[in-house]
Amino acid sequence: MTQRDRAVALLLLASLNAFGFIDRVVVALVAEKIKAEFLVSDFQIGLLGGTAFAVVNALASVPVARMAERYRRSTISAAFLLIGSAFTAIMALTVNFGQLLAARLGMAVGSAATEAPPHSMISDMYPPEKRASAISIFMLGVPVASLLGSFLGGAIAEHYDWRSTFLFFGVAGGAISLLCFLFLKEPARATVAPALEAGGRPGTWQVFTGMMGSSTIRFLLVGVTCISLGSFGVNTFLPAFFSRSYGLDAAQAGLVFGTISGIASLVGTLLGGFASEHFARRDQRWLLGFPALGSLIGAPLFVVGLVSGQLAIAIPVMLVGSFFFYTAMGPAIATLHGNLDSWSRATGSAIFLLIVHLVGQGVGPPLVGTVSDTASSMIYGGDFAAQCAGAAGQVPGSACAVASAGGLQMAIGTFAMFFALGGLALFLAARARHRAEATA
Repeated sequence: MTQRDRAVALLLLASLNAFGFIDRVVVALVAEKIKAEFLVSDFQIGLLGGTAFAVVNALASVPVARMAERYRRSTISAAFLLIGSAFTAIMALTVNFGQLLAARLGMAVGSAATEAPPHSMISDMYPPEKRASAISIFMLGVPVASLLGSFLGGAIAEHYDWRSTFLFFGVAGGAISLLCFLFLKEPARATVAPALEAGGRPGTWQVFTGMMGSSTIRFLLVGVTCISLGSFGVNTFLPAFFSRSYGLDAAQAGLVFGTISGIASLVGTLLGGFASEHFARRDQRWLLGFPALGSLIGAPLFVVGLVSGQLAIAIPVMLVGSFFFYTAMGPAIATLHGNLDSWSRATGSAIFLLIVHLVGQGVGPPLVGTVSDTASSMIYGGDFAAQCAGAAGQVPGSACAVASAGGLQMAIGTFAMFFALGGLALFLAARARHRAEATA
């Protein structure tokens, strides 16, 4: 591929990643409106935003990745995005929570090809010393999705309704998938393992056991999973936190959420890739050591902003804290792919992301919702579930609203500590990688 072809491919892959992720932002953003219309609990919102999506998405990602090892990765990714975008638009037509949940499962299948196959393509497009920064540029799709989903999605939800938000982004995602069909080129597979030269390809179990045989990857998996658990758990309810604690409407909460999550992930993702590569030129331990240090710094900062009680303090402090959480993924995938050949990378990424997302997104949001419901009930002192359901729990200044805000704050603060645990595990991964290279 020429340099221009690589640039166009990376831009399209980042756009594909953005619209494979944007539905998660929109669900978080309109959660309060869905909760009021369908009379559901925080646990059910967590189920919609987390477990239902994560289980199906994670289980679909491995067979999709196996397809990507055999066929054109660009076509597979574009086709699955089109499927996911169609189900995003279908969300606008649902009339009860069951239908909403079913459409969400379709979105999960569509998003199964927007990460692992592109990871494999990027590793074939760029040499090892440039992969962390290239993957970080690809990962910019996530902050772009956060910004676009929060700012534009919040405005649409507030001025029209939450259904219009899903319809808009479903159509937009379909347009991106068509651009990928037309202009996304397939890179040549860069490396071939000896076993493949003999006509075979490593199976899923072979790839998995090879990954688990590396202490570096084991610690890496624990670290990224902890960060994912904190990130998905917190971000699913962050717009609701600002609505409940500070009385912001959907557009205002979207603006604040986009500022914190979008800008922090935009800067953090870029810095994580480029800074880690820069410091790793002197000492390879810094490839993972940099995001490890960032996670340990960011966790307490985020909690300070969370409990400040003043919007003018909460936004900048939580923004700075969040910035450090997003430095890990580029270096993590680069480290993972350094241990895999070209015909195993899509499967390796899928296995890695299956575990990360199944725990992070599958467990995080509903568990935060459960902690929030429990803490809110304790603060309220009565039958919170019955007396504060739906819109009754959103009346400003009411006992229900105060309890709901306090319970959610406690739940988010608890889960923010997973970022620090992730940082510790990444330090152990960096040390294990250094030892493995020293004895190689």
